[in-house]
Amino acid sequence: MISDAPQPGALALLESFCKRLAATDWRQPNGPLRLNADLKLIDLANAGFFINTRIFLNALAEAEGAPATATGRLNRVFVQQMFERLKLDSDFRDSIRTVCKVVNEQDLWPLHLVRIISEIAGLVARRKKHFILTKTGRAMLPDNQAGALFQRLFIAYFQRFDLHYDFHCRNVPGIQQTLGIILWRLEVVARHWKAVRGLASEILTPGVHAQLRQAMLSSYDTEEWILGGYVLEPLSDFGLIERQKHSERRIIAEKDFIQITPLWRKFIRFVL
Repeated sequence: MISDAPQPGALALLESFCKRLAATDWRQPNGPLRLNADLKLIDLANAGFFINTRIFLNALAEAEGAPATATGRLNRVFVQQMFERLKLDSDFRDSIRTVCKVVNEQDLWPLHLVRIISEIAGLVARRKKHFILTKTGRAMLPDNQAGALFQRLFIAYFQRFDLHYDFHCRNVPGIQQTLGIILWRLEVVARHWKAVRGLASEILTPGVHAQLRQAMLSSYDTEEWILGGYVLEPLSDFGLIERQKHSERRIIAEKDFIQITPLWRKFIRFVL
């Protein structure tokens, strides 16, 4: 690990490390950011995105696929089945029941994301107007493949998927372009409970932090809201950070505190 305060003479080494973090394909086993695929299912008990993806993949396996609509979405019958099975916050589930007479795929956003990421990860494909499991997707279903599935989903979401699609309110492309650096900085500063307020300036590079500030279009915008949408909320959904709640908001807010979880410590490793 690299110290939070590099010693004199180490600046060039640190700059080289950061450049490699920003450029490395996370699938490389010998890169500066290494992701452990040897996790057990019990390690992933709090990884909501992973849990919902397994529910989705198993449902496709049981039904031998699901019909696709003309617009390339899951059909309403299958979506309704998933609405009953997915792990969802009770408030979110209640709001869907209140607002939606029928539930389409994009109304059920957690399912929509699971379906998209599953396709990006090569677990699901569209064939003859149906969503089906690929050979890889079927091979990832057994419990003993949980770690490999989690690693595959993490790479698909954070490195191959466009994060702006999930948080479309403000566009800060530099966050995804430097995400390896951001993860490293998070590990350094959030080993123990860390305030969300002011966190952006500590974990973003100066250029990306300036880009974030430029993307703040309203007087109500905050750095923490944008950072939360791009980074903190997804990491929480993957079970890699946890929140100490100090606000009434459902999402991670500036008054809250966060820290990396035991799962993070088992899954992510940085090597100089």
